[in-house]
Amino acid sequence: MKNLKEHLRKKILSELRKPDEVDQFRKDAADLKSVDTRDNSWRINLDQYMSKYGFQPLGSGKYASVYGNNQYPYVLKVFQKDSAYLRWIKFSMAHKNNPYVPKIKGKVVKITPMVYAIRLEKLSPTIMDGEFAREYQQWMRDNSHQAEDPNIQEILDFFADNKNLLDLHSENVMKRGNQLVVIDPFYNWFGKYDAGKYTIDPDDVDPSVF
Repeated sequence: MKNLKEHLRKKILSELRKPDEVDQFRKDAADLKSVDTRDNSWRINLDQYMSKYGFQPLGSGKYASVYGNNQYPYVLKVFQKDSAYLRWIKFSMAHKNNPYVPKIKGKVVKITPMVYAIRLEKLSPTIMDGEFAREYQQWMRDNSHQAEDPNIQEILDFFADNKNLLDLHSENVMKRGNQLVVIDPFYNWFGKYDAGKYTIDPDDVDPSVF
């Protein structure tokens, strides 16, 4: 009986470290070769896989679904390969002391060549207001505007280097307590080779937009 209990304990720990559902989801998404906002087939069984471990869907966008579990102090975002979002994540990791960027746990996990996952802090919905909104609006009118808060200016400088990707509005910000957090300020444009169409390999994104 003792050996059986030990075997079950090890099996459970093994499942938690590397759930079978990850391999199942990897197979489900294996045929996904390009980013396409009309193709949500990769999400069909994802809710079911996540629910086994207590993660419930919190929301979804064009390229991503977000899941939460009250037992964990983070949410899990599963997303299609999006060069613009990955650029924001890289900036956030490099500027983790900036209160306006999301706190990230661990690294970006590559599930398939086209699907990734990341653990982010839990935040609350909000509208874009306060000092950040005022400074951002002034900067949009005049890109030479300098914010008083160096943390805001740090983000505006990054925006200046990526302004053709900007898509910042209230759905792309949340709050940590009273602190506004920019969760995804960019929209990736897949229009170099098939103008007007949604489907294109993200590695072929027009480099001029960066």
